[in-house]
Amino acid sequence: MKNRPNIRLFYFISIMVCVLLFVGVNGIIETFILPQESKATIQESGSIHDSSVIQKLYNSQPVTIVAYGDSITWGYERDSNTGRVTQVKNPYPKILENELRKKYGYRHVKVINRGHPGWTSIQALKNVEKEVLSYQPDLVISMFGINDARGHSKYSPHSQPIPIDQYKENNQQLLRKLQEKGIEVVVISPTLFTSKKNSANKTQEHYTNVIKSLAIDERVYYINGSEIPVKNNLKDGIHFKADQYKLIAEKIMSELF
Repeated sequence: MKNRPNIRLFYFISIMVCVLLFVGVNGIIETFILPQESKATIQESGSIHDSSVIQKLYNSQPVTIVAYGDSITWGYERDSNTGRVTQVKNPYPKILENELRKKYGYRHVKVINRGHPGWTSIQALKNVEKEVLSYQPDLVISMFGINDARGHSKYSPHSQPIPIDQYKENNQQLLRKLQEKGIEVVVISPTLFTSKKNSANKTQEHYTNVIKSLAIDERVYYINGSEIPVKNNLKDGIHFKADQYKLIAEKIMSELF
């Protein structure tokens, strides 16, 4: 009977040793065997809290951001009566600039709108020096793909969609040109659209997957454009109503800043 406390103590110590060994082994596995999975998760989450841009914002230093894209970035609006195309009063880059200034409490934050209606990844790559690098930005938000997926009468060869492989290559070269200059990059996959031209509504997912995989491979920050909760696009099935471009800025703020 006197030995029972010693026996219980022995079993307790044995169990604790096993638990500690198990935790230690799992920690080693996570540290040395699973680092790539962890990095991929970070990239998909879109968090840039350790970035130099975030640090500059917290330190109230001047920050320049270029929003590079097509008509969704530009802020396309068409009058339903006259058919006249104009730029909305508050495209997403302008709203984003205002929100960043409000959040960080100073005015030396600039978001430059370099959106061009009709542009595909071909024009994006061809014009990156003039349209982006000339501003020496700290951060670039790149969003191309709608015109690649459906083709454009002026900007894509024979008005046909840009092949997926070429779309991937164009975006990869674009990202690398930016990164070579030490610029941080965010890529947004195409926003939702219902255009049936060239079956674009059926192939959008492929263009989205290309951007997502590139973001992971090139270690840049990714936002899923198809998750932006757009309701009731214009009749063309592509562009937003004027008051909904703010949804892009809200998505960027919530995921990145």
